Amino acid sequence: MLRAVIYARCSTEEESQIDALKKQVEEAKACVQDNGWILMDSYVESRSGTTTKGRTEYNRLYEDLLCDKFDIIVIKSQDRLMRNTKDWYLFVDRMSTEQKRLYMYIERKFYTPDDALITGIKAILAEEYSRELSKKINNSHRNRQKNNGTVILTSNTYGYRKLTDKSIVLEEEEAAVKRRMYELCAAGFGSRTISTILQNDGIYNRNGKPFTDSAILRILRNPLNKGTAVMNRKHFDFETKKTIKVPEEEQYVYENRVPRTVSDELWEVANQEIDKRAVRVNGKNGEKRGQYRGKSHLSGKIFCGLCGTPYYRRTRRRYKDGKIIYEWKCKRYLETGRNHGVFDRPQLRRVGLEEIEGCDNVHLDEEILYQFLERVCKEHYQIDREQIIRDMVRMLRNSLKDRDYEPEIERANRKRDKLREQMSRLVDKLLEGVISDKIYRKKQSELEKEQEELHDKLLELEQKKAKGSVVEERLRNIEKVLLDGQAVEKATVAGMLEDIEKIFIYPEYMELEFSLFNAIGIEMVEVPAEIGRKTVRIEYGNLFNYREKKQADREQIVDMIRENPNITAKMIAARLGCSLSGANYKLKALKQEGRIRFDGKGGKGEWKILEE
Repeated sequence: MLRAVIYARCSTEEESQIDALKKQVEEAKACVQDNGWILMDSYVESRSGTTTKGRTEYNRLYEDLLCDKFDIIVIKSQDRLMRNTKDWYLFVDRMSTEQKRLYMYIERKFYTPDDALITGIKAILAEEYSRELSKKINNSHRNRQKNNGTVILTSNTYGYRKLTDKSIVLEEEEAAVKRRMYELCAAGFGSRTISTILQNDGIYNRNGKPFTDSAILRILRNPLNKGTAVMNRKHFDFETKKTIKVPEEEQYVYENRVPRTVSDELWEVANQEIDKRAVRVNGKNGEKRGQYRGKSHLSGKIFCGLCGTPYYRRTRRRYKDGKIIYEWKCKRYLETGRNHGVFDRPQLRRVGLEEIEGCDNVHLDEEILYQFLERVCKEHYQIDREQIIRDMVRMLRNSLKDRDYEPEIERANRKRDKLREQMSRLVDKLLEGVISDKIYRKKQSELEKEQEELHDKLLELEQKKAKGSVVEERLRNIEKVLLDGQAVEKATVAGMLEDIEKIFIYPEYMELEFSLFNAIGIEMVEVPAEIGRKTVRIEYGNLFNYREKKQADREQIVDMIRENPNITAKMIAARLGCSLSGANYKLKALKQEGRIRFDGKGGKGEWKILEE
């Protein structure tokens, strides 16, 4: 029995179209059953057919054409598959190459190569129809917006509801949530902190999930919440299939067009607070805080070993000298703070969260981190990297298999035979007087061009097949080149980070996950990703745990006093490698904790350890 799949599509998700889509699916399934085929899968979606972008089910069908999963594709009509000429020809070419068949049940017939001309014309007409329809819709929207027409809101617009008469009313419960967002923002809380506060109070979005900081920022920036509708902000371009932002001078702004959620004053204050964060200027060079300053070598590589979230790069200004400090912090900490409130971020400390679980992992001072990684390079990286290379090549040798190009070559040969048969039939039709000489020459030219392309493809496949047979030799050469030092000499932090795929951070150690596929450069074989990975654990103690580091320094001072009760702050500073003021600060902290005291006056006397 033949295996069949169905594809059904409609353009929108409106209720009437959803009913039409259900009917289309039922008809397609009935067609499969009536013909005695076996239904293997269904590809159903509600998307526009003018492009393949975003059409998950169509793209899945297009990829499944390469698999031996079905024999027949059942659709209602050609325009259900797509309304784009180029995509139609690409689909038909792959379908024919893979020897699949297309059945249009509304016409009760299979697509055949003889239909190429008429189906091509249909594809052109369908695309032109969509283009004209797009122009009319865009023009209609523009005129409506220009003439202060009805405000169009999506069903996902939080805080509002559209009635059947197209009027817009507030959803009071959701509006109250938005007012609280504005009030918190006006009070100086950032969008991440607002998200955490709402989550702590059990307030979630319509999907039952926490508000993201980006969603909160969009709500706060939206003038709709003060009753102002801004129309013609974006425009969909049919030719490029992209949504283009319209310049501000071409937009239409109408005040008091929808019920306001907050007052103009509260909206302005909240947005001024956002502007302050985004446009905080460095007095020396005028750079704006928050601007993208170039991707760091560490970006996208550092992850929290405790909660699994990525680390983000943040900046702060050191109080005593104004120096900019770059730090990497766990995403969960940035959103929810610590589990111990006393060590929390200042904004979250003001709120006093109870229901949210934070993250107690360490922060990474970028300068100290790079110094540590430089030491790792010198002490571990070269040796470990050579061992990684040997292990990886050994695993590759055990796991790599030459790609089998025979099925593709066989399909190409079948297509070549089919082209020869078509050319032979074409000559017969010319001799029989069925077609004119002009049509013959045109069709013959098309077939010859297709034959040349197929010939080039066969040559390429044969070359790949030949390359695939020398994998073992390539591995030996790769191992020799890498171990000879031509690539190992990249022993710098930047070079090491090129080979590191991920860095997992823990309070007292990190795990470096290496991947050397880029260095080895094997492209013609498909290898499981885990084959090329190796994890190296590097201990760093309390290097980044500043509180424990401070506590360790204080314990060291207590030991110094135990050894020499007459020790001075200057001597302590020399032994700790810190400044005199730093040593005095540590001694003061120990005295405030009630652990030591100084007996004597005028600098004469000795230290006493109280805990003993």
